Amino acid sequence: MTQPTDPTLKWGPGELTIGATGTAIDISCLVNSATITATKDQGDSVTKLCGTVKPGAISYEYELGGNIDIDVLTATGLFALSQSNAGSEQDFSYTPNDAGPTATGKLILDPLSFGGEEYGATMASDIAFALVGAPVYTWPGP
Repeated sequence: MTQPTDPTLKWGPGELTIGATGTAIDISCLVNSATITATKDQGDSVTKLCGTVKPGAISYEYELGGNIDIDVLTATGLFALSQSNAGSEQDFSYTPNDAGPTATGKLILDPLSFGGEEYGATMASDIAFALVGAPVYTWPGP
């Protein structure tokens, strides 16, 4: 009997790029953590006179969140882009493991934090970039 293949993957090695195709900034080596999460918004259900219940409308908002080291020494990095283009829509591509699926779409770029909390530690910034609509997932293989 053949054992089933484990459909799970470990985080990394992978890739995260932000910016327009052709000029996207690869921040993969700056990423400490990254997840795409969905937040559900459901309206109130309505009970009809006959007793049936019509559920409220459901929608989802997506976010790319995590923590990254900030690249403050380059004028062409994500930190500089986030400061000069705050609130702009940017393309992104996120592959948490090279063997797995890739999520692509657009995000709203927020300014990264500047500074640190511990002497001698690498300066990092938490991120919570809202996605414009749902991400598009592309699975590897045939």
